[in-house]
Amino acid sequence: MTAVAMDVDTDGNQFRPLGNDDDIQHQPPRSISIDDYLDSVYHQNSAARQRKGVILDMIQHWRYYIIFIALGIANSGDSAEMGCTNYILSSVKFQHDILGGGAADDEGEEVDFAKRGAAVAGAHFAGMLISGLLSGVLADIWGRRSTLLLGLACNAVVGVLSAAARTATELCLLRFACGVNLGMVIAGVVTLSAEISPPSKRGRFMTLVASCYTLGFLYTAFWALIIFRVSGSGNWRLFMFMNALPTIVAASLVAMFAPESPRFFLCRGKLTEAVSASNLIASRIGYVDKLLTEEELRRYLFQAKRMGEASFRGKEKIIAVNKNAVAREGGLLREVLTSLAGIKQVFVNGYWRTTIPLQLSYFSLTLVSGVATWLTKIFQNLDLQTDAYALSFYQTLSQIPGVIIASGLIDLVGRRQLVIIGFGSGSATLILLAATANKIKYSEGGGGGYALIVLALACVYTISLCVAWLAVECLSAESFPTKVRSTGRGVCVATGRLAGFCVQFWYGPLVNQNRLSFMMGLASLFSMGGVAASYLTTDTTNVDLQDHWDYSSSARVGGEGCASISADEDNGLVEHERQATMRTSFAETTHID
Repeated sequence: MTAVAMDVDTDGNQFRPLGNDDDIQHQPPRSISIDDYLDSVYHQNSAARQRKGVILDMIQHWRYYIIFIALGIANSGDSAEMGCTNYILSSVKFQHDILGGGAADDEGEEVDFAKRGAAVAGAHFAGMLISGLLSGVLADIWGRRSTLLLGLACNAVVGVLSAAARTATELCLLRFACGVNLGMVIAGVVTLSAEISPPSKRGRFMTLVASCYTLGFLYTAFWALIIFRVSGSGNWRLFMFMNALPTIVAASLVAMFAPESPRFFLCRGKLTEAVSASNLIASRIGYVDKLLTEEELRRYLFQAKRMGEASFRGKEKIIAVNKNAVAREGGLLREVLTSLAGIKQVFVNGYWRTTIPLQLSYFSLTLVSGVATWLTKIFQNLDLQTDAYALSFYQTLSQIPGVIIASGLIDLVGRRQLVIIGFGSGSATLILLAATANKIKYSEGGGGGYALIVLALACVYTISLCVAWLAVECLSAESFPTKVRSTGRGVCVATGRLAGFCVQFWYGPLVNQNRLSFMMGLASLFSMGGVAASYLTTDTTNVDLQDHWDYSSSARVGGEGCASISADEDNGLVEHERQATMRTSFAETTHID
């Protein structure tokens, strides 16, 4: 392959190949989407990648791979914050300081898991319920990277302050704020990782970023094992401080290396910025023999626009674009309010068939995952005569095979099928756990002989959750057009957070009363409901991301559309295309002669 030199114009954001101007003039302009461009660049370098090996390629092109490392660490910080309640609820000092009051007149007060414990366990879900809607809209308006950075920076501060909380009320407020920030991080991480990945490898890259959730849980489980020890008497405040470190690291890496999504710029009508961002990502992937130009992208958008406007809902798109243009003139606040009022978009024009099944899947999966918040305490209540924190650490390690299974099958089996498999295996495992817990409860010797059985079932339950969560996250990120992708995901995530908040007030009293078999059986029923809900979702395996909201069924196959062109760009698009067609015809005629 012959290298082609590149040059940058005086504005610093336009790339063009250097060479014979006549040769360039004779070449008909391409019509190419961002997806096709990134995919061609990635596969263009596949031969060199195979010769050098994966490790050397990652070292040479570290500026591209470190983007996903930064996003992965951000994801790890999220899971560390979400998983920490599992361990502090089992800490003796935490129970004394927070759940038992801690004041002099509360010395004899019984530890309250039913109210205080459930409130602490569910507070961040309440915050994520709100931010699930707001952060999605913010990411669609303000930017994926900006929203992600804001969430990481705020969560770093909240994480440190949580270590100094004196009462359950203070901690609940801080955990609520943590949940709000977690929503912003999730909205940025998932959407950004989807939009800067080559489409043929999107499932792999997204799954790898999502799998870093496991690292966060392992990080938390490790520090819990070191700090709390067998008796659970360690310093929970030190634990909370250590728990905030991944978020601090992630904020620094994202600020230095992560670019903004070119699809976000496209959605805002900023074609120049979209082209520059696409070329920046392509240059980080590797060698590029012909960088994307604004004219090539514009030609593609014009073609997709004609397909979109030929559909039954074409006129509705034009009205929506004009409304968005008016909202932008009113400033960021007005645009946010307009977008919040426009959340109904994910339920109109037949898209309720996509949104509602995804909502039900998130709702069911979060109900099932609520058991994991209490696993360490469950191990203690079962009296397994084994270190509960060690069991939790081993159970967390089982996320690794879960991630490997999901990564290997996500593109082969399909997103929807993996969600169904995760729900089904989780339901079966919870039934067995309920039967085991019931047998231990009425056993004279206690649960000493059942430690390995309970651990094995807990590991299978964890693997099932990994498979289901990674698949449903990938499914939801690919199910909505770019213009409302973060908003659509936010609606689904908010539905799940509502379930996560409420279910803690069901599970907390059951843990307080030691009715663990009933708790597992209830979670198994929720998992069965998830099987039915996920069956109704639309599989997106090997389907291009949508940029056009008003696709007809035939136009959706085309990939990207042009709902992202601004009103100003749209006015001159027809004339531009006419002139471009004339130039193409002239170039072809000259080339033939």
